[in-house]
Amino acid sequence: MNRSLKIYIATLVLISASASLACAQAAPASTMSPTVGPGLPSFDGIFHYALRASDMVEFGNAGSGTGNSAVLSGDAAYNSTSVVHPFSMVYAGGLLLGNQYGGHVTTFQNLSLYQGLVVDRWNFGIADSVSYLPQTPTLGLSGIPGVGDLGSQPVQGASGGPAGGALTNNATNVSNALSGNIERQLSLLTSISGSGSWSILRFPTGDGLENTRYSGDLGLNHRLDPRDTISGTAIYSTYSFGGGIGLTMQTRGSNGAFERVLSRSLKMSASAGPMWVSSSNSELLPSRLTYDANLNLGYSKGLTNMGVSYAHGVNGGSGVQPGSLSDDVSASIGRTYAVDWLVSLSGNYTHSSGLVENGALVGSSASPFLYSGGTTNLVYGGAQVSHKLTDSLSAFATYNLQHQSIDSSLARQNAFSGLTQTFGVGISFSPRSTSLGQF
Repeated sequence: MNRSLKIYIATLVLISASASLACAQAAPASTMSPTVGPGLPSFDGIFHYALRASDMVEFGNAGSGTGNSAVLSGDAAYNSTSVVHPFSMVYAGGLLLGNQYGGHVTTFQNLSLYQGLVVDRWNFGIADSVSYLPQTPTLGLSGIPGVGDLGSQPVQGASGGPAGGALTNNATNVSNALSGNIERQLSLLTSISGSGSWSILRFPTGDGLENTRYSGDLGLNHRLDPRDTISGTAIYSTYSFGGGIGLTMQTRGSNGAFERVLSRSLKMSASAGPMWVSSSNSELLPSRLTYDANLNLGYSKGLTNMGVSYAHGVNGGSGVQPGSLSDDVSASIGRTYAVDWLVSLSGNYTHSSGLVENGALVGSSASPFLYSGGTTNLVYGGAQVSHKLTDSLSAFATYNLQHQSIDSSLARQNAFSGLTQTFGVGISFSPRSTSLGQF
């Protein structure tokens, strides 16, 4: 049994085990009191789920014409009310029954878990996110366009998987991201914090470049006043790439961050700092000085939620190439009209440049591709309109597009090039959220 297949099977086992754990955590406990002894977690929490049935049609489909699928999907979220032991879970998954993604039956799964612990001046947290998808994730809670979950919000604290930046052609991928954080309150206004993470991106059918990432950071945080917080952070990460290419990449940097509550409805955060990139083979991936930057703006008031973000930094190359430098801009808005109508819009633009020296090729007889520096320009977006039919039942229509252009040096890779458009209509069953403490 080859290495990729072993990883594939092991990860599916992890998905099943994690799903069982999530169900166990969310199960009602009628005989439990809110606190069972000192220091034990509470079972009180808010649970919500949605079930969907839809039909979608895709035009473009990586150059193979039109594809269509019937979709059975759903999502579930649980958020505990405990202040001392905060726990949250979000799951999204389902089945695609049709000829999309090269098969008659295709599954997609996404599960994120977060557990926190607050003890005196200490704050601990651990998060895990695992996914099994037939394509690079884009929009919606599941990352699959057209299934009807655009506008669904993940549970606070649940981590996301390895970041994208470039689309592969339909390529089954498995990702897992495990992270932990710790914070110590030094005074009423000052704290020190640190975190570490491990993440993987795997392609069981060998359709992309696999990578493993380790990272850590250490920061000092200070609250200037009730609205403003500043911090300074040192960051380190290392990437190792599969496919027999024998290349590792390291990043080291520091940044300063500023957060401000502009009003009850509007919040912003910004961070920036230098970043040094190096590798195990300076001829293929030469050392360079760049910068890391993030800007986020969030608005929430009444029936409207809106967010805008910008990020510049280094990532693992999304399975297309060994490391890339990306600029990413995204925006989303959700608005409820006349109680019964919900409109959600979301969009993203990413420009990625490969860190491998232009003209250099890296590969081996064990690798199906030769990887060289190249650029991608990716745009994807979506719109969804939902109408409530009853208290629990609603109908929806959704439209999504994905467009990516690549330069000639990426033609060897499994990099998507062109335009796909996806249309979907369906029905959703979503009862009101349940407070488990009521049972």
